[in-house]
Amino acid sequence: MEKGLVIVESPTKAKTIGSILGKEYKIMATMGHIRDLPEDEMGVDIANNFKPKYILIPGKRKIVSNLKKSARQYNDIFLATDEDREGEAIAWHVAQIISRNPEEVKRVVFHEIVPEAVKKAFESPRTIHLNLVDAQQARRILDRIVGYTLSPFLGRGLSAGRVQSVALKLIVEREREIENFVPKIYWIVKARVIKNGKEFFMTLVEIEEKKIEKYGLKDEKIVDNIVEDLKEGILVVIDKKEEEKKIKPYPPFITSTLQQDASIKLGFSSSKTMLVAQQLYEGIKTDEGDIGLITYMRTDSPSVAKQARDQALKYVKETFGYNYIPERPHVYKGKASAQEAHEAIRPTSVFRTPERMKPFLNEQQYKLYDLIWKRFIASQMKEAVIKNIKLVAKNGKYGFSAESNEIVFDGFTKLWDVKIDIGEVVIANIQKDEILEVKEYLKEQHQTSPPPRYTEASLIKTLEKNGIGRPSTYAPIISILFNRGYIKREKKVLVPLKIGRAVCEVIERFFPEIIKVDFTAEMEENLDKIAEGEKQWTEILQEFYNRYKVMLEKANEMSSEHNEIFNRVLAQDRVCPRCKVPLIVKKGRYGIFLGCSNFPQCRFTERIVNANNSCNRHKEK
Repeated sequence: MEKGLVIVESPTKAKTIGSILGKEYKIMATMGHIRDLPEDEMGVDIANNFKPKYILIPGKRKIVSNLKKSARQYNDIFLATDEDREGEAIAWHVAQIISRNPEEVKRVVFHEIVPEAVKKAFESPRTIHLNLVDAQQARRILDRIVGYTLSPFLGRGLSAGRVQSVALKLIVEREREIENFVPKIYWIVKARVIKNGKEFFMTLVEIEEKKIEKYGLKDEKIVDNIVEDLKEGILVVIDKKEEEKKIKPYPPFITSTLQQDASIKLGFSSSKTMLVAQQLYEGIKTDEGDIGLITYMRTDSPSVAKQARDQALKYVKETFGYNYIPERPHVYKGKASAQEAHEAIRPTSVFRTPERMKPFLNEQQYKLYDLIWKRFIASQMKEAVIKNIKLVAKNGKYGFSAESNEIVFDGFTKLWDVKIDIGEVVIANIQKDEILEVKEYLKEQHQTSPPPRYTEASLIKTLEKNGIGRPSTYAPIISILFNRGYIKREKKVLVPLKIGRAVCEVIERFFPEIIKVDFTAEMEENLDKIAEGEKQWTEILQEFYNRYKVMLEKANEMSSEHNEIFNRVLAQDRVCPRCKVPLIVKKGRYGIFLGCSNFPQCRFTERIVNANNSCNRHKEK
């Protein structure tokens, strides 16, 4: 006799859980969300306390019919969707669909799909946390209100989102900084020194005991005078400091750091990282059966269960030796907003090493699993120790310095590569009061560099630092900007396209509060407070809408101004090939396009293609 019906999101997860629970349960998959707001209308009754209108997602009718039919056959319904707000919301929607009270169904959560965790979760189910559902619902409605009202304002074919617009603003602002950047020339003075036939360099760092600021030497004549002065004196070592410094291991991955490192080390987009991580989490067919290889991949907490930490320490001791065990186990804590009930992203068993799992994984899965596994093991290893030597020398009123770093004990870097600048290794053999043999004093010309464009990794880091978005939103934020044709990837960096810049400028002009970093961060904090039961979701929505409505009404009164922005950004210097008069931005049934300003005498048009920012010619009329 089956014990009940288990409902999860994906067939892979269903298969893995099924292999763990056996035939005692019937397991079905929703294939993701089953209900959402409608696509062809706002679906939010603002006047009626923001009541949402949920409908079945197109294509889910048969799935829902089967769920309802199966649910009628069981007393016990177990909802084993993911352990975040999105998963809680899916569970709540399923309960609504199958006509079960949320308090009656059994909510089952686990952060790793392995036999012990899954069986334990089924032994102690809970009810649906409605606060988490409310937080997800508030985010969805917020985004729908902004998207649905802003998009018509921008024009057909264009759209804007509450959080995505902030990310777009960051990318556009950085591009403006680069375009407006004026490089400045500065100079560095160095001494080329010989010791026992080996050369090294010391850098001028102070004059008359006053530190030279970064980019401080800007006048070449002054620099030439310094070099001439130095030729008259001798360079004497006045101090040599040696100290050992410990480098702590990095914490295990959370969602943002996994996406950053997978981008830098593996060249994965944030979306690819999350897709592959989902596969590793939901289950891989191995010699042990179907089993999840990593813990849940949407988390902002670096904390680790004691059992997992002890397992890692055992592996380190057996593999690398007792010397690599830290004096006290490393304990990692997240920021105040992190959900400590969640864990970091780690392997479900450290003894499932990447090499052992390699036969069961495709190339992408192996690379990401290897990264996660190594990061976790390294996080529990002893600190690396480096010997830092700092040499200070003087030539009259001019002070020079040089540094070197020598790895004394590799510690966690045995497994996790860390770039350590070894510096000028020759200085280890130089002593205080030694007169140095200077071959020449030289000046080096440098110029300041513009700030770098964002990569996916650095954008995610900035979003996280500023409290914009949460683990489940980083990848979708960036994907939407690509899909809308607002940005492109160029040699790993993110470049805004003209249409993205136009949209950004319009939103900056008419909805400045919406894309303020601190405003968006404050909204994320409010969503967290809803999840924690500290605030009502309708209260937060009303506060937001009261401010937003004023901006929207004012913007609609000034529509001619946003047309001017689109013309300036998209049609600047463009002329009709027939009439030789300016092209202007026009709005049509299928979106905005460029048209001849001599219309209707001339009907020349060009389509604005978001994806590559080029203009393809319409069929001429």
